Amino acid sequence: MIHVDGASLSRHIQDDELVLVDFWATWCAPCRAMAPMLDRLAKDFPGLRIVKLDAEEHKDLLDSYNVRSLPTLQIYRAGERVDQLMGKVPYEMIRRAVQGAS
Repeated sequence: MIHVDGASLSRHIQDDELVLVDFWATWCAPCRAMAPMLDRLAKDFPGLRIVKLDAEEHKDLLDSYNVRSLPTLQIYRAGERVDQLMGKVPYEMIRRAVQGAS
């Protein structure tokens, strides 16, 4: 997992790779609860790049990425957002979203 700021987030999204962006905050209990699921996801999908953006530190980016609640997971392929999951969701739902974007 890679922690990013606004400029590096944009670079990661523009790659041809499959990218999952985790918009999170340290004070967000559901965000912390999802961290082990993202670790598992990284093991289950070695070709998936997972990047984390601290929403508290980068509030100025939330509107431009249409983040309305935390946690928000967005999946990108070749620079295009192909899926978005908001709130604490089950692992299986995240897995299916990544598989569908692959």
